[in-house]
Amino acid sequence: MKDSENCDKKTILMLSWEYPPEIIGGLARHVHGVSIELARIDLQIHILTSSHSDSTGYERVREVHIHRVSPLNVRDPDFLSWIGGFNLAVIEEASRIAKHVQFDIVHAHDWMTGPAAEYISKTLNIPLIATIHGTEFGRNNGIFTELQQFILKKENELINQADELIVCSGFMENEVHSLFKVPKDRITVIPNGARLDENDQPEFEITEIYPFLTDKKLIFSMGRMVREKGFDTLLDAAYLMRKQQDLCFVIAGNGPLLETYRERAAQMGLEERVYLIGFVNDEIRDALLRKSHIAVFPSDYEPFGLAAAEALTLGIPTILAKTGGMQELIEEYKTGFYMQPGDEKSLASSLEWILGNPSLAKEIAKTGRDTVSQRFSWAQNAQATNRLYKRLLSSKAKRRVFNEDECLSPN
Repeated sequence: MKDSENCDKKTILMLSWEYPPEIIGGLARHVHGVSIELARIDLQIHILTSSHSDSTGYERVREVHIHRVSPLNVRDPDFLSWIGGFNLAVIEEASRIAKHVQFDIVHAHDWMTGPAAEYISKTLNIPLIATIHGTEFGRNNGIFTELQQFILKKENELINQADELIVCSGFMENEVHSLFKVPKDRITVIPNGARLDENDQPEFEITEIYPFLTDKKLIFSMGRMVREKGFDTLLDAAYLMRKQQDLCFVIAGNGPLLETYRERAAQMGLEERVYLIGFVNDEIRDALLRKSHIAVFPSDYEPFGLAAAEALTLGIPTILAKTGGMQELIEEYKTGFYMQPGDEKSLASSLEWILGNPSLAKEIAKTGRDTVSQRFSWAQNAQATNRLYKRLLSSKAKRRVFNEDECLSPN
């Protein structure tokens, strides 16, 4: 282990089942954003993540070392079996790297890498930090199936094995505290960043890719196609506003309910009003955001609202469901707009107000941009994360010296 004078040169092993360009949800963007900023403040960051079709086993990007592994059962259709094989591959690769790299901390992101993180922490005798991005209980508003019970168990194991926990909002701090009975002094709230820059314009016109956007007011949303993202409510609001011919609703993202939502939109007669365009890369996603008249995030459950924060940083009038961590992002009619989760009439009302008051809506969005840009950045997230690393290593060093000096007197 490094001595206290060299604590500024820490080496962190970060585990995440997804990392760009493999993006399934906000977790990949989080790990990418914070790892780059941690490397900029003179930490050595090694990411261990899953491979994808175009990836190499190792690459170095912006001073971040990225190691990608495939489980032996890489084509296993059973997700839990795949996760088990992935954790075994992570352990094997971490053991190989540790032969020539001295890690100070292992930092796991969510339960998917929990078993590997726990094993690595014990084997290398290094502290374990876990960032909890969401819970299975929260996503489903309860635990109802064997799969959900299994995931809850794995979350509990990681949370109780970790030396320190990071969450992204006060809402998540309360959820983890109450659900897993964790003392709040083991939980650190470190808000996500918001990376977009309104001056970073795309080199193409988005209407060339999506001609249906021409001469339309774009109402844009994005996220994983799962129930908790609230896209049912957005479809219902689009139906209520179907007579406004100049509106076009676009929802970007992939997931298990994509075809279900497409079929529902067709059944509602919204084929030429609502477009579920599937997964898009960051360049197209950002171009769609910049083209938007309004951005909408109608989630029923949202630990923070990373995509919503990014929309706010572009000065777009943004509607958020008043739920979870998104309640900490804005002040209503001052920096953004709220809707009631699951209430299409509430969403339609907010949309109509913005469309009917464009100048005032733009002023509110400008204030939201300035406020969110000041409050949330990956640089701030990295600084806070680094302070936690230092505190944890310092505490462990003190405990080690305490034990070595046999300062404890026998009872």
